[in-house]
Amino acid sequence: MTPTKGAIRAAALLDAAEQVLTTQGNANAAMRDFAAAAGVRVGHLQHYYPTRADLIRAVMARALTRSLDRLAAVTDTQQTVSREESEQFVRILLGEQDDPATVRLYVEVWALSAADEEVSVVVRDFYAQYIAHVERVVARTQPDLDAAGRTATAQTIVSLLEGSAVLRSGIAGRKSEDSDRALVSTLQYLIHGS
Repeated sequence: MTPTKGAIRAAALLDAAEQVLTTQGNANAAMRDFAAAAGVRVGHLQHYYPTRADLIRAVMARALTRSLDRLAAVTDTQQTVSREESEQFVRILLGEQDDPATVRLYVEVWALSAADEEVSVVVRDFYAQYIAHVERVVARTQPDLDAAGRTATAQTIVSLLEGSAVLRSGIAGRKSEDSDRALVSTLQYLIHGS
């Protein structure tokens, strides 16, 4: 299906807004900054996104959807998951943390969700879907694990991955090959149960 002109314009506005959020941060960005980055007037921007909150929620929802799509591409393709495949799965997720703009955007998402209930709803939905994807991987590697155990394991895996974003990124600057190997090994242990 070919996107409409309106959809293409809306996507370009979101691209510009995302760039502003990752370079200036939410606290330092106003509608005029988003419009300037997109090369449009504020009124044009407001035609698509009437308020700053609408624009930010749309940026966040799109960024989270991108992450879920990448995750689904890895988790929803095979019935069984070998150690090699689970390592690939983990390395893809860790790879997102290697992009400073992605990490900065997620930091902004977390900060915004603490102050904006509508953004918080988007974030909670994202994590529910993220955990569900991981649960499906765990179910294929540990078919005898009950539903509560799968959920707890998936939540632990997601927690480790999300916490590693802070340590591995420029925020804490603690990324190393040794810690990455230990993280992958620990995550594989959780995924496979041994």
